[in-house]
Amino acid sequence: MREAIANRYIGMYVLALITVVTLLVSPFNSLDPVNLPKLTALVALAFIALGLLISRKDFFMDSKNRLPLVIIGLFILQSIFVLLLDNRTLALKFYGTTSRNTGFIAYLSLSLLLVATMASANMFFLKQNMWVLLIVGVTSAVYGIFQSKGLDFYQFNSTSGSNVFGTFGNPNFQSAFMGIVGASALSLAAFSSFEIKIKASLTLIVVVALYNISLSSQQGYLNLLAGFAAAFTVYLFSKKQVILGWSFLGVFSLGVISVLLGILNKGPLAEAIYKSSLQARGFYWRAATNMIVDHPFFGVGFDGFGEWYRRTRSLEAIQVNAAVSSDTAHNIPLDIGSSGGLPLMLLYLAIIALAIKSVVKVVRRKSEFNVYFAALVAAWVSYQAQSLISINQLGLGVWGWSLTGLLIGYEINTRGEVPSEKEKLADKSKIITNKLPAGTLVITLVTSGIGLAIALPPYLAASTFYKALQSGDANIIQPAAYLRPYDNNRFLFVAQILNQNKLEAQAIKVLRDASSIYPDSFEMWQLWSEIASATPSDVAHAKAEMKRLDPFNPELK
Repeated sequence: MREAIANRYIGMYVLALITVVTLLVSPFNSLDPVNLPKLTALVALAFIALGLLISRKDFFMDSKNRLPLVIIGLFILQSIFVLLLDNRTLALKFYGTTSRNTGFIAYLSLSLLLVATMASANMFFLKQNMWVLLIVGVTSAVYGIFQSKGLDFYQFNSTSGSNVFGTFGNPNFQSAFMGIVGASALSLAAFSSFEIKIKASLTLIVVVALYNISLSSQQGYLNLLAGFAAAFTVYLFSKKQVILGWSFLGVFSLGVISVLLGILNKGPLAEAIYKSSLQARGFYWRAATNMIVDHPFFGVGFDGFGEWYRRTRSLEAIQVNAAVSSDTAHNIPLDIGSSGGLPLMLLYLAIIALAIKSVVKVVRRKSEFNVYFAALVAAWVSYQAQSLISINQLGLGVWGWSLTGLLIGYEINTRGEVPSEKEKLADKSKIITNKLPAGTLVITLVTSGIGLAIALPPYLAASTFYKALQSGDANIIQPAAYLRPYDNNRFLFVAQILNQNKLEAQAIKVLRDASSIYPDSFEMWQLWSEIASATPSDVAHAKAEMKRLDPFNPELK
């Protein structure tokens, strides 16, 4: 019973975590109202889940969980090696770069989320998870519609051509999330035996999701289609329509290959799919591949892509537009590989392979079609589809990692005889009235304190910096650049403000200090080289550093 009580609370915190991280924004006390608040919530809630997990000795001792736990453990271990062997400043590799925040602590927290979801995965939790996904999706969709009408509650400077970005800060991410939500809702509407009013509500969710995609970006159409196709495949095989199942899977696979080739400007769909943004992605992917080849064991460090992109990009990328850079590979497996080397990428792919294997095993052994499981597969495949051309944005990432844990855990936890739905619901109603054991509560309080101690410093520093900027006083703004934990963008932002206000000596002072902490920041050296009062020797040194960081750019002498 003790394990069951802990399991119930773990499930509650998983659902709370993915909901809060998806929807949370903090626009009035930080220059980054999206990613930093999401990281803060992710870390704090993941460490609460860790405290509850520690009490689940039965979960860790069960041989059925051994393989996924070993793979996830190795992923965390390799991440620790990458962190320790990276010689950059601790704050950068630990918390990640500004507006990405996918450093070591983010991946550790996502790993804890995956394990927590595994531990709580059963039919009851599966249903809860799918309905929470739809509720969060509707909330984000309604917010997106308000944004399209200019009725947002804060002003956000989006450079992506659309102001419909939900709580993700970018229309591509809003579109991708709507694709995930739409694929799940469409699967439930198409394959369930729900009463007509529920099916009508699900259909309305699909329509609203599609409308949001039309307002934000086209990305969501593809991952919605991919997710629903996966659910349809599960439906065919579950209904023992093996020939139709394999036929559809073959056609679906050819479609996926055609789309991937189109992204690379090859194949029959190249003209319809390929555009300049995808051309740029090709450059990013090749640069990430070069980073993995050049640093195969430990990569270039968490969120190190931006510092290495210019050094590893192709000559073609320079010829097309030498000024274009990126701080991410726009492909999650390649991002992980460039950050942590080939071992980390292979371990991530092994986790994905376990999820695929779990889908196959559940479909093979189930005598009846489970529409919630089909909706889960739809959401998971939809996320994986977008992960091939997009960024590990934390609001989306929590869904990708938790859905992966749910697939793996559901397969493991439903092996053999499963209690009837009525019995499971009765068990849950009993469990919820019980309290956590004192030992579990103490451990959870300790891990919660650790999580808050890790999560809050960058958020508090960002809030203090925001208030300093509001003052408009250079004597307050300049010291705020040095708030800990350090942030390279904060230094750069302060130096730009000082330079624009003709306080060039102060700007140079900030850049001199910052360049010793962030010697591989191209933007820092570039700004220094452009300050009118900089000495010739300083300008020459800055340009030499720029050439070191962008060695193949013919525009740099």
